[in-house]
Amino acid sequence: MITVPLVQQYYSWDCGLACVSMVLSHFHIPTSEVYTKDLDFLQCGESIWTIDLAYLLARYKLPHQLCTITLGANSDYATKLFYKGSFGKDEERINRMFKDAEKEGVCVEKRSVSLDEIIHHLSQNNIAIVLTDWCYLECLWCHSQIRRSCLCCLDLCHATYQGHYIVLCGFDRRKGLLFYKNPNAHGEDVCCCRLDKFEKARKSHGTDEDILFVFDKKVQVDK
Repeated sequence: MITVPLVQQYYSWDCGLACVSMVLSHFHIPTSEVYTKDLDFLQCGESIWTIDLAYLLARYKLPHQLCTITLGANSDYATKLFYKGSFGKDEERINRMFKDAEKEGVCVEKRSVSLDEIIHHLSQNNIAIVLTDWCYLECLWCHSQIRRSCLCCLDLCHATYQGHYIVLCGFDRRKGLLFYKNPNAHGEDVCCCRLDKFEKARKSHGTDEDILFVFDKKVQVDK
């Protein structure tokens, strides 16, 4: 298992920022500006998409690869409860960020990623940020009472899609388990999910199968 410091999210909307903070901490990069100058740089308010997180990794010159099945804001989400409150103002910004990604040093590829590729990435001592649907996300190690009320590490369960970012940090292929850091975990430093449940959570309609591969190459930060 890869050692990644756990960073808890502060609000209901900042799990992505907390995950970026975990990645930076893993590479011994200060995180003091993530919620200040970095958030101002994104100009996204409280609506953070995976492309925003990729821009932050590029800002810190961390080698990365964003894989997604949709290049831009998926118009199908305009009426989806999780997105519709901010989709109108987000759409133009997100589409522009995808269009400008290459010149901004952001690596994006339109494709679906297999579970085998994810496991291979982790086996090379690399970590990844993944967008999941927390309605399907589970933790086998969290408190049993929490698991009985909601089969996930989170304190809420909803009937509709709820996007939530996690950091992958290990796996046990023989037991069919994947280990991750959850910015909204209940008492556990590391969470554990069955591979089939993880696949359901990351491929749920609303995630666009977004995954941010981060590569184990420490570089100097020059912002």
